[in-house]
Amino acid sequence: MRKDYFGVYDPISSGTMAYNWRQTVWYSPDNMIYGVHGRSGYLFRFDPRIPRIELLDRITSLPSQRSGMYDEFSYGYLGFILGPDVRTLYYLTGGPIYRGGKRVTGISVAEKGESMGEEDLHLITYDIPTGKYMDHGAIFFPDGQRPKQVNSIAVGNDTSVYALAAIERNGESQTDLMRIRGPISSH
Repeated sequence: MRKDYFGVYDPISSGTMAYNWRQTVWYSPDNMIYGVHGRSGYLFRFDPRIPRIELLDRITSLPSQRSGMYDEFSYGYLGFILGPDVRTLYYLTGGPIYRGGKRVTGISVAEKGESMGEEDLHLITYDIPTGKYMDHGAIFFPDGQRPKQVNSIAVGNDTSVYALAAIERNGESQTDLMRIRGPISSH
């Protein structure tokens, strides 16, 4: 996993996960494993027969791609799954926020799975056979709050996306289930 594309990390530093990967999917049509590097957002596939890792595309949010920066949330790759059509990857990832023309930044190291700074949550889909990437945009709750600390994902048969998110209620942070209504697709 040590590839210049991913960046340079100290494996013992907190909040980076360095070159490790925990959330991957098996794609049977080509007998390969697909995963995403959490900080850089590079989609890769691993061919266990060779073995070799191939970088495919940077599937961060469009704002992250435009800024050239890593996502602030260090464990976002846990929001990565193969959908019920067994060809579409779903990925919940961050996107930088700008106020007054300046990027909002945060702390330098994430602790306990927290974000290093405030950011938007974006839903990305990627169709494996065609390589079609789609950023479905920033996600907000009806009251305007941004979902925070999202590091999970499930996709229903109707392609609704579910995740656990931190939300402020009565001045306290609580974890609750959120849903992004389907149908959602990238092809």
